[in-house]
Amino acid sequence: MVPEITEPAREASKQPCPPRVLLKGGLVADTQARMLVRADVLVEDERIAQVVPEGVSVPEAERVLDVRDCLLLPGFVNAHTHSYATLSRHVGSGLPLEPWMVHTWANTMGRTAQETKLSALLAALEAVKTGTTALLDHLGGDVMTTSAALEAYDELGIRASVAPMISDLALPDTVGVPTGQWPAASHANSPAFLPANANELLAGTDELHRTWHGRNGRISVFLGPSAPQRCSTGLLERCAELAEKLDVGVHTHLLETRAQAAVPPPPGARSWVGHLRSVGLLSPRLSVAHGVWLDGEDMADLAESGVTIVHNPQSNLQLGSGIAELGQWRSRNVPVALGTDGVNCGGSMDMLSSMRLAAILHRPGQPDPARWESAWSVLELATRAGAHALALADAGTLRTGMKADLSVFDIRTSTFATHEDPLASLVFSSYDHRARWVMVGGRLVVDDGVVTTVDEHAIVAEAAEVHQHLLRRNDKYAEMARAQQAFLTRVSAEATPPREIMPFRR
Repeated sequence: MVPEITEPAREASKQPCPPRVLLKGGLVADTQARMLVRADVLVEDERIAQVVPEGVSVPEAERVLDVRDCLLLPGFVNAHTHSYATLSRHVGSGLPLEPWMVHTWANTMGRTAQETKLSALLAALEAVKTGTTALLDHLGGDVMTTSAALEAYDELGIRASVAPMISDLALPDTVGVPTGQWPAASHANSPAFLPANANELLAGTDELHRTWHGRNGRISVFLGPSAPQRCSTGLLERCAELAEKLDVGVHTHLLETRAQAAVPPPPGARSWVGHLRSVGLLSPRLSVAHGVWLDGEDMADLAESGVTIVHNPQSNLQLGSGIAELGQWRSRNVPVALGTDGVNCGGSMDMLSSMRLAAILHRPGQPDPARWESAWSVLELATRAGAHALALADAGTLRTGMKADLSVFDIRTSTFATHEDPLASLVFSSYDHRARWVMVGGRLVVDDGVVTTVDEHAIVAEAAEVHQHLLRRNDKYAEMARAQQAFLTRVSAEATPPREIMPFRR
């Protein structure tokens, strides 16, 4: 069984420091120099104490790992995901975002704390076993049960920034079609779609921050407005004020689909990015997921403000949302990180899959191969850039003094047999993305392929039964989603893209 929810302590507890560990003889990725070096890495007091060329003496350690046949990378940072998706992986599959989102809403309604915790444990297991050491969970559902997800992340030992996904506009009002124009059979006027109380949403987020922010040096709480078109101007303004007061990040969706691009911003704003500026949210503390349909002025505003765009290539494709202009973001110096999105639209929590897609997806639109993404450039998106988006100081690189967050991949398989370029082989060719060792803050969370902190088999054993229970309990909401499916699919299909799907940029 999944461990029971316990009342969290009000003060952050301090876990004992892990023993000193020496990772000996591995191929260490120097992401700044973009080269692999054969070196020993000494970890002490939750940080990297030394990175020295092989053969140079280092202090003794309580544990020595022979990583000679391994590639050592900074731990991946997943800058956008939704943990609730692990219990509804294929609900609404094969649909564009507008109807798909209502199916997701239906399956998320009324989740208990225990279900929220199970979802987060499943997401964290999948993430950490594939080399991710930190994630941002834009968590939908009841803000008051979000603490259960935080408890899951704390128990498993991964770093997590949780941004409760809040909005205060009725779901039918967020797709740009007035409720009166919806078919009568769609139930668009149902009380189930009434907006939540903004005061309660913000108060719940504030309480989560007070209780959990900084727990064991791994947990943080962000503000998480769902998307600007799903929030009133007042709610967005108050999110900006609370984020400033608490000195925390803000995370939101932005211009993900063609239909969203067709929704006009509030009067007085040129675009939704301009609206975010007017409410005080454009700043380096903001990260935005997707940004598929940003125009040139939007990109310039984001670059000037230091806002990070989180690229989610598989989700953009799987939901038919579009192909983001990664090359344009790069050329305009917009900060960019990488995410998987939820597993119900992004496939998995495997950041290497996102890295591979980010590296190759945009090549047909860029005729100059010198400007194509490389294994090193997408590794940067998945490590240092993600650490910046999550406000993780001293993380994202394997250098002395940095946080000891790292992943170790075995390179003894057929993929690496020619010894040509281990990093490129991992990103472009490897069929096995399981990490052999994963360390978070000097603690081995994955040891020789086995998660050390929780009972993986017991967690997985719960999932199928809980999924079926959710489907049965929420069938009345699923019926509403089915009633809206045809109408919302048409809304998506009829939305005119504001540019070519993939412009050819000379």
